[in-house]
Amino acid sequence: MKVWDFIKGLKAPIYFTSISPVLIGWAFSNFKSSYLVPLLLVVTMSMQAGMNLAMDYFDHSNSRPLRNDDTVYPLGSYFIEKLGVRPKTIRYGFLAMMTTAVVVGLLVVYLTRSILLLSLGLTAVFLSLLYVIPPIKLGARGIGEIATFFSFGPFPVLGTIIALGYSVGPDAILVSLSLGLLASSIRYLHHLPEDKEGGRRVRMFKIVYPIMIITAAIMISVERSFEIASIVVFVASLIHVAFLPRSAIRIARQTNYSVALHFLFTVAVVVTLLLLGR
Repeated sequence: MKVWDFIKGLKAPIYFTSISPVLIGWAFSNFKSSYLVPLLLVVTMSMQAGMNLAMDYFDHSNSRPLRNDDTVYPLGSYFIEKLGVRPKTIRYGFLAMMTTAVVVGLLVVYLTRSILLLSLGLTAVFLSLLYVIPPIKLGARGIGEIATFFSFGPFPVLGTIIALGYSVGPDAILVSLSLGLLASSIRYLHHLPEDKEGGRRVRMFKIVYPIMIITAAIMISVERSFEIASIVVFVASLIHVAFLPRSAIRIARQTNYSVALHFLFTVAVVVTLLLLGR
């Protein structure tokens, strides 16, 4: 298996959405040196890997076609359909990643003695499982963005701050909500071809998607210290929306722009926090 094929199978660039919440939560502690940070990254990245492998497995089981396989964001089971990995291997990988996330997460809870952190972690795991596992499968019912919003926004950002022993303020809550919206927007754009070309999600995309990313930019402007970061992300969002194509398939091929917007938001927030000496 070539390295590039492995990267495509993992949809590697999207993993920044699980690194970003921990990075931002850590920035709210002014990058306090702590052995907990690598553990928190293991939790978030293992959970995302588990979800991705589970989606691959169930996409194959439900005979969903592989799309956009010439990009680093293939939609469908790239490992199975393109690389010939056995479905059983993917299923074991999903179980291993989720087990890793739960075990390391419980270790963090034990080390911090935080019941609130335990509650956030268990809820995140529960939502992640509902996202992919039958019969609920939020991701296949057009409402997977709800699970994505919490699992890649408020829960990991606020959980990181709590784990590092800091209190959660209004600014952290606003940032976490904005980050959740951006993560959900990536999921919405990336999975758009799963709906019919004239389906409700495709028809509403030009309304819902801009609202999600522009709201994320505007929301953090409530805190005056984030005004510059808000303007930067707002302008980038407008440019991105202005050049969106019409076709659902072509829109999904622009996942890299949505991920780049998420990256820009993270950098803008982290730099702001560093300048503030938080």
